[in-house]
Amino acid sequence: MSRESKILIGILVLVAAGLIGLFVAANNNSGSTSGTTSTKGILVRANSHKTGNGAVQVVEFGDFQCPACGKAQPAVQQIKTEFAGKITLYFRNFPLSQHANALVAANAAEEAAAEGKFWEMHDKLYATQADWSDLTNDAAIAKFADYATSLGLDPAKVTAAAKTQSYKSVIDQDVQDGTDLGVQGTPTFYVNGKATSGIDYPSLRDAINAALK
Repeated sequence: MSRESKILIGILVLVAAGLIGLFVAANNNSGSTSGTTSTKGILVRANSHKTGNGAVQVVEFGDFQCPACGKAQPAVQQIKTEFAGKITLYFRNFPLSQHANALVAANAAEEAAAEGKFWEMHDKLYATQADWSDLTNDAAIAKFADYATSLGLDPAKVTAAAKTQSYKSVIDQDVQDGTDLGVQGTPTFYVNGKATSGIDYPSLRDAINAALK
């Protein structure tokens, strides 16, 4: 083989190696989503729980046992009243693994939804959060059965739903959508698709007012 041929082959090898390196780097960059918010998440679905009929969409990803969610509820109730007719409020489940009763509470709320009283159970669970958060699963579920009775729901069905996780697939879908959107903690609020900077009343009010302009 001539010297010129060897040089030409060497150049071709270097060019090929460079192209392979660029291809690998491009694939690595396109696949890296650490620290970013995914754009593939779905904020609401046809079966998502909602109240109100306003043009501005407010979505909460929440955990019924989460103390911060409980503290945020007065702000949620305030915006529901203040912006009645202007917002549609959605709630999506995002039970955190560190909260032992969060999943059973979510299942109880989903059974209440099946009986037409999701928001009544939603409000009851948050209002009584301190009463059941530290109980065992069974003791918490007994509390939920009592709440069901007081709300005119079937306590046996609520108990069964919580114990057997009847609505796990629905709850898992909420969690998956939240994870895809970049939700990492609760509560997380979105106003017209944009995450709010805070969870207190002024933050929610300002975000809604901005969306109304």
